Amino acid sequence: MDHHIDSLGDICPIPIIKIEQKLKVANRSDRIILESDHSCSTSSVVNHFITKYGYPAEIIKVAEGIWHIVITKTS
Repeated sequence: MDHHIDSLGDICPIPIIKIEQKLKVANRSDRIILESDHSCSTSSVVNHFITKYGYPAEIIKVAEGIWHIVITKTS
């Protein structure tokens, strides 16, 4: 199942907090898809979830200045 989070206008650590909350209710193999308009969020969010959990993460540029950060819950 995909869980979408609107994080447009949010700066760190808000995107990380939003993903952490969603992971609490997500099942194994669910994807969290965060939409962000802050380029610094892409690296900090991905690094946090790879380092802390070892979850696969992907950054997809969907428009100029807009990214989807996809985290897959693996455990």
